[in-house]
Amino acid sequence: MDGLAVRLFGQVGATFGGAGLNLGAPGPRSLFARLALSAGETVTADDLVDALWGEVPPRTARSTVYTYVSTLRKALGDMVVGSRAGYRLAVPPEAVDLRRFENGFRDARRLWSADDFCGALAQCEQAVQEWRGTPLAGAVGPFVQRERDRLAALRVDVQELRCAALIEVGRADETIVDLSELAAANPLRERPHALLMTAQHRTGRTAEAHQTYDRVRKALDDELGIEPGRALREAFELIREPTEAAVVPAQLPHGVAHFTGRARMLRQLQTAEPGSVAVIDGQAGVGKTTLAVRFAHLVADRFPDGQLFVDLRGFDARAKPVTVAEALNRMLRALGAEDQPADRGEHYRSLLADRKVLVVLDNAVNAEQVRPLLPNAPGCLTVVTSRNRLTLDGPRVGLNTLSPAESVALLASVLGADRVRQDPDAAGELAEQCGHLPLALRVAAERMGSGSYALVDMVQELRREEDRLDALADEDDELSDVRAVFRLSYRSLEPLPARAFRLLGRHPGTEIDLHEAAALFDTDLDAARDTMAGLLRQHLVEQTATDSYRLHDLLRIFAAEQPEAHADAAVVRLIECALASAHAARVELTPGLGDIVHDANCPHLTPIGYDAALVWAAERLPTLAATVRAAADRGHDRLAAQLAATLAVLCYGTSHWTLWLQVIDIGLAAARRTGDLLNIARLCNDAGVAYHYFLNRPDIAAECHEAAAEILVQLDPEDPSVAANLAVAHTRLDRHRGSLALLKRDLTTAREQGNLFLEAIAALNLSELLSERGESERALEYAREGAELLKRTGSRHRHMVGHATENRGVALLAGGHLAEAIGHLEEALAIWQELGNQRAMGTAMHSLAEARHRAGHTAGVRELLTAALPLAADHTRASAIRALLAEVSAAASPR
Repeated sequence: MDGLAVRLFGQVGATFGGAGLNLGAPGPRSLFARLALSAGETVTADDLVDALWGEVPPRTARSTVYTYVSTLRKALGDMVVGSRAGYRLAVPPEAVDLRRFENGFRDARRLWSADDFCGALAQCEQAVQEWRGTPLAGAVGPFVQRERDRLAALRVDVQELRCAALIEVGRADETIVDLSELAAANPLRERPHALLMTAQHRTGRTAEAHQTYDRVRKALDDELGIEPGRALREAFELIREPTEAAVVPAQLPHGVAHFTGRARMLRQLQTAEPGSVAVIDGQAGVGKTTLAVRFAHLVADRFPDGQLFVDLRGFDARAKPVTVAEALNRMLRALGAEDQPADRGEHYRSLLADRKVLVVLDNAVNAEQVRPLLPNAPGCLTVVTSRNRLTLDGPRVGLNTLSPAESVALLASVLGADRVRQDPDAAGELAEQCGHLPLALRVAAERMGSGSYALVDMVQELRREEDRLDALADEDDELSDVRAVFRLSYRSLEPLPARAFRLLGRHPGTEIDLHEAAALFDTDLDAARDTMAGLLRQHLVEQTATDSYRLHDLLRIFAAEQPEAHADAAVVRLIECALASAHAARVELTPGLGDIVHDANCPHLTPIGYDAALVWAAERLPTLAATVRAAADRGHDRLAAQLAATLAVLCYGTSHWTLWLQVIDIGLAAARRTGDLLNIARLCNDAGVAYHYFLNRPDIAAECHEAAAEILVQLDPEDPSVAANLAVAHTRLDRHRGSLALLKRDLTTAREQGNLFLEAIAALNLSELLSERGESERALEYAREGAELLKRTGSRHRHMVGHATENRGVALLAGGHLAEAIGHLEEALAIWQELGNQRAMGTAMHSLAEARHRAGHTAGVRELLTAALPLAADHTRASAIRALLAEVSAAASPR
C-alpha cells in the first residue's frame, strides 16, 4: 500500500495517495497512534492494553483491542499485520511525521558532532517543519501524555540545536527572538540562555548578553540555590573577551523543496565570473529567490570565505525596505566586525577585498539600494533579485513563468508522480489555470497535499476567474498568498502607472496592442508606450512583440479586482478603437461590401495595406472576438453588433471558422436586443456562409440567407450596405436552389450598381453552377470573367482568389483543357493550404487528382485522393473520391 502517510502531529490521521482515510472513533484511532509510534515493529497485546488503559484495564480490554484492529483493517487493509506476538503497522518509519522529526534531530546531532553546521541546520529545519500541532491530538490513553511530554522536551532540544547551528553559520541575528522565547519559557534551563548570550554578543549586543547572564544566575540562585553550570560560565567568558578568529558566514537559506525546471537559467548564472553582479528579475511569484538560493548552494564551495544573504524587503507589507545602513550593519556583524565605523561601506569593502565571498541580495527595490552593498572585490560574486529591472553592470536573467511541461513536473514533484499520471488532463488544466506561475502552482499543490482535494476538485474550483485568487490564498502565510504578493507590487506603483495597470485589467483579451493601450489610457501612442515601458520594468506586463504586450492571467484578474471609477469609459474607448481598426482592415481585405459604420474612429490608427491587414487580422482576431463578448457583457450592444459584423471578412479571410460562429452568436443576440435590423441581416448572411463552408449544412445556410433577405427587402434599397447584403443573400440562395436565371439577375444588378466586387462574386457563382450542370465552356467563360473582375477591384483577398482560381481549374477540367486545369488547380490548392481551409483543400485535391489522372500523370495521384477523402464535405464527394481512387488503383495494377 505505497503512498500511505501517517500524521501524529496535530489530529491523528492517515492519507493514501493524498486522500484521507477514516480511522474511526477515538479508540481505534488511539490504537493506530500507538502502532504508528513503533512503525514497522510488533507491539504486544499487553503493551497496547497498557497504552490505552494503564494499570487497571477493563476485563474486555483484549477483545476491545481486537475490535479496534478490525476497524482499522477496514481503512488500512493488510497494513495492520497480526501475529501471535502482537500487531504491527506495516509502514516504513519515514512514512510517519513524528519519526521523521526524531530522525531529523538524530541526523542533525550527528552532523553537529562532525562540525557540519550547515548540514545540522538543514536537518533541524526539516525536523521543525514536521511539527504541525499538538502531538497525538484526538488520541486517548495513558501513553498520550507521556509521549507529549517526551516530544515537548525533544522539541526544545531541536530548537536549541537549530539556533546553535544558525549562530555557527553566521546568522546569529535570526536567533534572538526564538532564543528569547525559549529562555523565557525555560527560566532554569541553562542552554537557551547560554546560546542567547552568544547570539547577542555576536550581533553587537554584548551589554544585553551581560544582562541575560545576570538574570539567569539570579534565577538559579533564588530557585535552586546553585551557581551557573559550565555552559553558562563558558558563554560568559566568551562575551568578556574579544573574538579574534575570522568569521566565515554561511547565511544561505535552506533551498526550497521540489525545485523544478530552470536548467537554462542555472547554466546562465553559472557563467557569471567572480567580481561581477548577476541580476535575476521577474514578476511576483515567479521564483526569483528560489532560483537565487538554488544557484547559491550549487556554487557555495567556490567561495570558501563564506556566503552572505540579506533580504532587502523591497516588497514587504510588514516592514519598510531595508536601508543601506541596516544592510551593512548586518553584513559587518556576520563578518565578525564588532564595531560599526562611521563609513560602514568602506569597512565592508575592505573586509571583502581579499576574500572569496558569495553575496546574495534578495528582493531589491532599485539599483540605489544595491550599489553601496556591492563588494567591488575580484573574488566575490553578487547575486541580486528584484521585481524591477535594475540597471547594474553584469549578466541579467529575466525569469518568466514555467513551461507547461515544467509546470506539470512541479505538480508531480509536490503531489507525487502517480497522482499526476492518473489524471494528466486535470494536471495540465490546473497548470494553465495557475498561469504556470511557480507560487500559484505550489499553493495549489500544497492545498491538495492534505488529501482533501483531488486534482479535478482543484481544477473545478479554479475555473471561475472571480474565485481563482481566493483559491490560491494561504491565510496563515502572506508570502504564499498570490493576491497578497501581487498587492505588494501594485502598491509600489505611482498613481499614473497604478491607474494604467487597473485599466489593463479591463482589457478582455490576452494580447494588448499599443493602440488599445492608448485607447484605455486616453493618451497618445508615445505616452502609452512610455507607460507600458514602466510597467514592463516592474514586471507587471510582458512584451510579446513590438508594441504588443501581455498581462499574466492571474495579474489580469488581480488588476480587474482593483476599483477604478473610469473603467467603463475606458472600455468604451477600447471597443471603439477595436471597431475602427477592424473596419480599416476589412476595407483593405474586401472593398465594395459597404461600410459597417461611417464614424469609426481610432485616433492612433495608421493606414495599412492588404498584406499587413491580413497578418493583423490573423493575430488580433482572438482579442477582437473577446472584445465583442466584453461589449455585450457590459451592455454596449450596438458596438457589439457592429464589431461582430465587421469581423466577418477577417474571420472568413483567415479561416477562423469556429471563432466566427461564436462571434456571430454574440453579435446576433446583441443586434436583436437593440432592434438593429441591418446588422441582424448581415450576421444572418455571415451565419449562412459559415454553415455552408465550415459545417457543410446548405439547408441551414439557406435558412440564414432567407432570414437576411426578408429583413433587407424592408430596408432602404438605396443604401449600399443594404444592396450589397441583399445581393449576397440572393446569390447564396440562388446557388442553393440551382437557379441560373436568378444568378444572372444578380450579375446584372451588381453591374448596374457598379460594384465590381459583387459582380465578381456573381460571375464566379455562375461559373460553379454551370460547371455542376456540365456546361463547361460557359462555366469557363464566367470563371475568366470573375477572375478578371476580381483583379480590377484591386482586391487580393486570398479566399476569393482561391475560389476564382479553383473555378477556372474545374471549368478547364470539364472542358478537357487538362494542362491548364492542372496549373490552376495546383495554384488553388496552394492557396487553400496557406489559408488552412480544410474543406476547400479536399475539393481542390480531388479535382487536381482527376486532372492528373486523365492527363496520364500518375505520380502522386493516389496520395492526393487518400489525403482528400477525410476532408470530403459530404457523402457525394466522398463517394466520388472513392470511385476515382478505385479507378486509379485498378489502372496501376499489373494485368
